[in-house]
Amino acid sequence: MTQNNKRIAKNTMFLYFRMLVIMAVSFYTVRVVLDTLGVTDFGLYNLVASFVMIMAVLNNTLTGGTQRFLTFEIGKNDIVKLKQTFSTALIIHISLAFLILILGETIGLWFLYEKMNIPVDRFDAAFWVYQFAIASIMVTIIQVPYDALIMAHERMHIFAYISIVEAILKLLVVYLLLVISFDKLITYGILMFLVSLSIAMFYRIYVLKNYDESHFSLSFDKDIVK
Repeated sequence: MTQNNKRIAKNTMFLYFRMLVIMAVSFYTVRVVLDTLGVTDFGLYNLVASFVMIMAVLNNTLTGGTQRFLTFEIGKNDIVKLKQTFSTALIIHISLAFLILILGETIGLWFLYEKMNIPVDRFDAAFWVYQFAIASIMVTIIQVPYDALIMAHERMHIFAYISIVEAILKLLVVYLLLVISFDKLITYGILMFLVSLSIAMFYRIYVLKNYDESHFSLSFDKDIVK
């Protein structure tokens, strides 16, 4: 019981530290990005990106649900079923990511052009920001099983450490935004996508190196899928 309490306290501390790091960096970067992009482009980025991010509202639920089943198999100490569960979860999330791609490139694109109030001279920039936002959310959704596995193993300090890396990358984005002369809005969209991709790769590399069950195997079990 004492060990459990210590682990809970330590994990809580790491999660609070992660939150504080993200908040501190956000307070600084948002101001600089607003000054660099200008009011119109900053609002346009948030409008376009937020429209896509609405599709990701289920992400926390998906992570929690996936974690629940992974934790259950870890508790049973059934490595075979644990591998099947992880692989099945990965297949489901890859399928969901491609579903979002299809919806985003059809209904979402129609909404972007027909319903959103975008200045005519910024349509091209908005289009590319939208494409990179879709790519970012696909990466995030496919990443869910890996994040859930870290949570199932209660390695909360990994979230804290990688959040420091994420903070450094976002500060680098702000610096590059100031020195690159190419269209600032498109540049920001590309760089934020690269940050999302890099963070996902950090998590994935850690999981693949530390947990055997994370190695994908193509298996289909209707009960696990349900």
